[in-house]
Amino acid sequence: MEQDRTYSIGRVANMVGVPKYKLRHWCDRYLPHIQKMDIGNMQHRRFTDVDIELIRRIKEYRSKGFTLDAAVTQARQDLDGGKE
Repeated sequence: MEQDRTYSIGRVANMVGVPKYKLRHWCDRYLPHIQKMDIGNMQHRRFTDVDIELIRRIKEYRSKGFTLDAAVTQARQDLDGGKE
């Protein structure tokens, strides 16, 4: 059985052009579903392709002047088709 590919926060930051500190904030506050893995005494976030698309859309809405709350809401609606 093939597992979904996941990406580190550093890789995602480079892919989407959002600094790691912002991604951490977004995850902690708005994207609690992001997978966290305990490695030693640290937690490492792992992002799926769907997570990355959500982050790209959030960034796009932020660049259009949306507040972060509104950008997250709109990006989720885009991907979910309005389902929560």
